[in-house]
Amino acid sequence: MRAALITIFVSFTLHAVAQQPAILNLLPVPAQIQQIQGKFRLTGKFTMSITGQSTDSILYRAVNRAYQALNRKTGSIFGQQSISPGDTLTQASMQVVVNTQVTVAAGVNESYTLKVDAAHVSLAAPNTIGALRGLETLKQLCALDDQGYYFPCVSITDTPRFQWRGLMIDVARHFISIDEIKRNIDAMAAVKMNVLHWHLTDDEGFRVESKLFPLFQVKGSNGDYYTQTELKEMVQYAAERGIMIVPEFDMPGHSQSWFAGYPELASQPGPYRPGPRAQWQNEHPDPNRPKGNGIADMVANLEAPTFDATNEKVYAFLDKFLGEMATIFPAAYVHIGADENNGMAWRLNPAIAIWMKSQQMQSTEDLQRYFVSRVNDILKKHRREMIGWEEIYNEKLPKDAIVHKWIPENIGIVKSYGTPSDFTAHGYRTLISEGFYLDIFMPASIHYNNPSFAGVNSRDILGGEAAQWTELADNENISGRIWPRAGAVAERLWSPASVNDIDDMYRRLFALSYQLDEQGLLHLCNYERALRRIANNGQTKYVKVLTDVLTPVKGYQKMISGMMKGPSASYQTTPLTSVSDIVFVDSETKRKFRMLVKTYLETHDKNAEDQIRSYLVAWQDNDTHLQPLFAGNRRLMEIQDHSKNLSLAAAIGLKALERGDKGASPDPGWIQQQAKALDSYAKAHGDTEIAVIPEIMALTNGSLAPEPASYKVF
Repeated sequence: MRAALITIFVSFTLHAVAQQPAILNLLPVPAQIQQIQGKFRLTGKFTMSITGQSTDSILYRAVNRAYQALNRKTGSIFGQQSISPGDTLTQASMQVVVNTQVTVAAGVNESYTLKVDAAHVSLAAPNTIGALRGLETLKQLCALDDQGYYFPCVSITDTPRFQWRGLMIDVARHFISIDEIKRNIDAMAAVKMNVLHWHLTDDEGFRVESKLFPLFQVKGSNGDYYTQTELKEMVQYAAERGIMIVPEFDMPGHSQSWFAGYPELASQPGPYRPGPRAQWQNEHPDPNRPKGNGIADMVANLEAPTFDATNEKVYAFLDKFLGEMATIFPAAYVHIGADENNGMAWRLNPAIAIWMKSQQMQSTEDLQRYFVSRVNDILKKHRREMIGWEEIYNEKLPKDAIVHKWIPENIGIVKSYGTPSDFTAHGYRTLISEGFYLDIFMPASIHYNNPSFAGVNSRDILGGEAAQWTELADNENISGRIWPRAGAVAERLWSPASVNDIDDMYRRLFALSYQLDEQGLLHLCNYERALRRIANNGQTKYVKVLTDVLTPVKGYQKMISGMMKGPSASYQTTPLTSVSDIVFVDSETKRKFRMLVKTYLETHDKNAEDQIRSYLVAWQDNDTHLQPLFAGNRRLMEIQDHSKNLSLAAAIGLKALERGDKGASPDPGWIQQQAKALDSYAKAHGDTEIAVIPEIMALTNGSLAPEPASYKVF
């Protein structure tokens, strides 16, 4: 039996009077938790006091935020206006005790203990950051029963499994506003993530203001960039929530936007402007460029804008720029990207080829190593440690570099440079994003059971990052693309490996979704707003019945589909408003329906059967209600086939229930016939799929198939 089958708590104590422990919604699950009989009631008399350094402004602000969040949630109108160093409360309801004032950094002690009994709450931590983590657990403990809000009595001792628990947000392909980044930082804090990896530059946009090189923002940003004042504000905002911002400036490839203002840095002549990666190649045909067919050839032969690694002026330029950025981002790390450079821009430049020969370089991979080494030296000069995607890995890579794993083994399109174990075996600290790419529409269960973390025990595995690239995400839908799924990644990086029950993870994940909505994340309200837009501000009830059970197609299918629609589909100004852009990757309705089907098949529970029938009847009838809305509505017409197919699939489910009620013997012929029909209904339309087909199939054959452990990426 898996350890996490005891719902949320790792262990619990029952007193003499047996009482069912409350079901907790903690995510991530603490390292150790003992649940005890009793409840601490939250009333207007709830008070808090702090024992810590009076100069610890981060701690005091965090405690006040938590206090007011509980005040809003409970409506109790707490008696304290604020908690400050001058408070003299000796009998406060809750005591926060912090030994040392610290700021966020990788490897800082994040442990805490939280104890709740019927009369008192105590949070103790060795430092500021541990206290911040404990406050997030406290907020998640708050629950409601028929007597009001309360904290269940618990004793928690908690510390993370990995020191680096990050979220990478790409703001180059689609610019993401400061307010939206702040909301995501708040969500990260809620699940104890501690690194925002901010992908600030790429071919499509240069998103930071440089006072030394102003043409970056003038010509490389299309007017969308963060001022230095805003960047510093973000660094402080994140730090106050225990989150370190690590900037990424992608080089030597993925650098078209750099060259819009400074073409002399590039391997090929300008002019340049920010845009899709193949833009420069398409505008500069070259008969010497290799030809090919298919995605693999396109990747291998693309002549993408790339820094001229043989030009000394490039390194002098980067020295000044990275020095300037070091005054904005105080974290000890800078990510240089260094991914997906196939060397084609270097091979097709005769001057670069001559220089390489003079240096006895055998390939462009040697030149890539040279470039990475030179940039590493620059970063060391500015007291920064270099992180790069796994393409930086080679036998001569400086040992102080951090390798960021992302390429799945045997993917075929892009070469993998090794496994995390390969990197750590050679003495390199390693981060893992393989299996954590949120932008390829994998369910949370796939990220949760990421095989890259199976059996990981090397101290050189620092942790990992969820990654949200933004070809298919913009300022309006990005929160729904990241959340709540990133919570599953956060738990995998924080909680013990033994916490692995998928059904319970999903139960808590959707509870987290509503918690994040309550604290201001826009993923749910943006979904509702998008439905109103699709319905032309008309009735959304029946649209939502359908879209609640649709999920985007998995892997890169949606991106490839967009590439087939012509260049305008990839414009940064093209709105992402199709149904496939707004539906969630994990359908909450599907999860509820699946659990009902599981219960019904195992126990023939009448209540479960009634709820299943209620879903099926609603789905069967929904197409009739939706039909009048399809006329002239291009977005809805993309899923018109799904509306009909959901109705037909629901009818099959109802027939299966009817046969069960009558005690009919299994009919292999009928089951096969329904399976064939359901397989046809499972086909994608409008880059979406009906999520509940496997569960309806289970009603026909009496067996709920396990969910896939993996899906095709291409």
